[in-house]
Amino acid sequence: MKRKKLLKIFGGILLFLLLLVIGIPLFLEAKIGPILRSNVNKAITGEFDFEDASLSLIRNFPNARVSLTGMRITTAAPFEGDTLLTAREAYLVMGIGELFKGAGEPIGIRELYISGADLRLKIDSLEQPNYMIAVEDTDPGSSADTAEGFTFDLQDYQLRDSRISYSDRSSGIDFVLEEIQHEGTGDLSLAESRLQTRTQALISLAMDSVQYLRRNSLQLDALIGIDLGTDTYTFLENSGTINQMPLVFEGSVQLVEDGQEIDLAFRTPSSDFKNFLALIPEAYSKDLANVSTSGNFSLEGTVKGRSDDTRIPGFDIRMEATDASFRYPDLPRGIDDINFSARLHNTTGDMDDTFLEIPKAGFRIDQDAFAMNARIQSLTTNPKVDAAVKGTVNLANLNQAYPVDMAPGLSGLLRADIQTAFDMASVENKRYQDTRTSGTLQVSNLNLQTDNFREPVKISEASLRFDPALARVEKLSGTLGQSDFSLNGSIPGYLGYMFNNGLLRGDFNLSANQLVVADFMSPEPPTGAEADPAADSAFRIPENLDLTIRGQAATVNYDGLPLRNVSGGLLVRDQQLQIQDVRSDALDGKLSLNGMLSTREGAPRFDMNLGIDGFRIRETLEAIELFKTLAPIAAIVEGKLNSRVSLSGLLNEDFTPDLMSLAGNVVAEVLATDVTGNKARVLEALDTRLDFFKMEDLDLKGLKTVLNFENGLVTVRPFSFSYRDIEVTVAGSHSFDQQLNYTATLQVPAKYLGSEVNRLVTELQEPGLQEATIPVVATIGGRYSEPTVQTDLNQAVTGLTSRLVEAQKQKLLATGKDKANELIGNLLKGSPDTTATANRKDSVRTGLGNVLKDVVQGKQADTAAANTGTQTTGGQVESAARNVLGGLLKKKKDTARTTARDSVQ
Repeated sequence: MKRKKLLKIFGGILLFLLLLVIGIPLFLEAKIGPILRSNVNKAITGEFDFEDASLSLIRNFPNARVSLTGMRITTAAPFEGDTLLTAREAYLVMGIGELFKGAGEPIGIRELYISGADLRLKIDSLEQPNYMIAVEDTDPGSSADTAEGFTFDLQDYQLRDSRISYSDRSSGIDFVLEEIQHEGTGDLSLAESRLQTRTQALISLAMDSVQYLRRNSLQLDALIGIDLGTDTYTFLENSGTINQMPLVFEGSVQLVEDGQEIDLAFRTPSSDFKNFLALIPEAYSKDLANVSTSGNFSLEGTVKGRSDDTRIPGFDIRMEATDASFRYPDLPRGIDDINFSARLHNTTGDMDDTFLEIPKAGFRIDQDAFAMNARIQSLTTNPKVDAAVKGTVNLANLNQAYPVDMAPGLSGLLRADIQTAFDMASVENKRYQDTRTSGTLQVSNLNLQTDNFREPVKISEASLRFDPALARVEKLSGTLGQSDFSLNGSIPGYLGYMFNNGLLRGDFNLSANQLVVADFMSPEPPTGAEADPAADSAFRIPENLDLTIRGQAATVNYDGLPLRNVSGGLLVRDQQLQIQDVRSDALDGKLSLNGMLSTREGAPRFDMNLGIDGFRIRETLEAIELFKTLAPIAAIVEGKLNSRVSLSGLLNEDFTPDLMSLAGNVVAEVLATDVTGNKARVLEALDTRLDFFKMEDLDLKGLKTVLNFENGLVTVRPFSFSYRDIEVTVAGSHSFDQQLNYTATLQVPAKYLGSEVNRLVTELQEPGLQEATIPVVATIGGRYSEPTVQTDLNQAVTGLTSRLVEAQKQKLLATGKDKANELIGNLLKGSPDTTATANRKDSVRTGLGNVLKDVVQGKQADTAAANTGTQTTGGQVESAARNVLGGLLKKKKDTARTTARDSVQ
């Protein structure tokens, strides 16, 4: 019984403890988040927040673990809204008693773990830092023990997969540590302790846009002695590597009021020249394990002094190599006679007193030697440069001696002998008279393949001579594909372009025997290759160009159009290419061109004025695809033309116009012409529909027309020409896919309208009626390759015939009245021959009645006269009308079985 009782008591205790372990986190979890948020925000001027907080009493028992996700700290003015820190995950380990403290009590942290952190430190151009976010202590007498926030009794901490960046706009320094893996162990709750740390990261360093380190590998194992009483941190046992170069260092850093006292020294543990190669990023130095080296290399330095808001510690860093060489086992050549020394130092603590000196630096590859020296003062404010370069480099030997990725097939000989002395302030303010630069740069037999051109650029000879104010291109000749070129000119202010990201200005003269525009196009991607979505494939004129080029070429080939004796000017400025007064001979005529191409925004946009004098029409259509699109009807014409083209729109990636974006107009004049029967589909259709139209008789000499185009539609202003003695007026439009919508109005004389119409005209005997015309409208639709033509010829002839019949009736009516008056007058006068009078009276009565009956009732009086046996005049008119209309109807019926042709008999 006692045993059962004890088991019940023990089980009750376990159950209570289990409920306690489960219940406390549920109770405190809602409390710990606000406490952490409150304590941090009381200690900083920015804002601290997180997405979620959780509590565990088991993972680090007997301590508690608080986990946070989605942490972030944003800064206050003057960096209001900027993000100082983000972290994917963090957890803090603390004693359970810390959980029961109020929002105003400091919480002691024993372990800290952070992953995915991104710390962004900045100093703006006014030297204001964004990381000074700690709340200043307004009560000097307050003790740190009673301060609200956190106390750190760390024994273990870790930083994983993180990044720290530092950007100083006032001094031009950019420093980045990324892919950081750092951990430290020790008991920081003691007054004196040791902290063992291990660090791996990639380091990058740039000063004034010069990249000194780029993602170089950094490893550091350091045992740090910590004296909290004097705030001194001493490096006891330390070693590290930058890339693959080993370093050892020693010294201390003491925190003092408003700064730090620094006393550090470092050096390479050996003098092997391979240590220097290890400084070069691995992507460029490749595997150093099997590289054979000779000679000595040393790197050592000291950093000593106070660092605060007004000064930096003094430093002296020295690097030297003597009689060194190296050779990669799988490369045919080596680099020999390597000698250099460099020193970076500052002895005053004033940042402006920083010096970089390179008294000598040189190497040799085979028989080609290269040497230089330089001295740069005031590195951080107004750099003053004094340098000289002299030597010869065979570019084809570079990647045969060193494993660097170079352009395929790169070769050529480079000779340099240049001396320069300048300060950046003079360069920036264009005071080139305060600089000293002289010397020459020569290139011969250069072969360079780039991604910008389909064929390699070959420079047979180039020579540049340098003066303080400008670089003179004395000669530059070469080829690109089928194109050749020769260039000379000058580049003023070249120092500003090289050292200050300024404009590249130039004034050049270009001559060529042959230029093929296709040679200067970017190569097409391989068939089946996927496009890089991140790549910007649109053509862009660089922003920092200001070039004037005057050129002439014996021949220029643009998309199959041969141009001869080309001359003119190009101006490249503000991301625009201006074409100025370009003239050439082409297609037995003259061409003039002025225009502009802009790539300031979006797709390239152009605006062009083109003058054409005496071009052969057929060759123009074959060579210039745009003309075939704008005026497909021109394909029917042989001969020459003059034209003025105003055109604007967008360009596609292959430099062809985007048809749907085009706007402008074309004024064209046909000089001498024949009609081409094999291409005149529209004229063939007209020939089929109109009996009097013969395509071979068409003469378009002197034809003038104006085309307007916009939004994919070409509108033709009404224009006229003559076919025989027929005046023709054409108007309408077509789309860029050659859908036709035209009307041709023909003023057709009566003589083309058949024999019956002509007989009626003859019988009327009205002055000018023989020259009268009627309008016949031909409606042209369909596509240019398969046109459809409809005419209103039948309706026009029917209407004319009706009018002629009516005119004839009116004339007969008037004639009948005259005859009746005459007969009645004779009757009234009387006659001795009563028999004859009676017969005449009956004849008049009968004839006049028939005429009136025909006019009123409109019927044919096809009866024989009593004594003569002839047809009446009214019957002849109606018979003629019936014959004309019947002929038209009969013709339509017949042609419905054969060809749809509008004609008259």
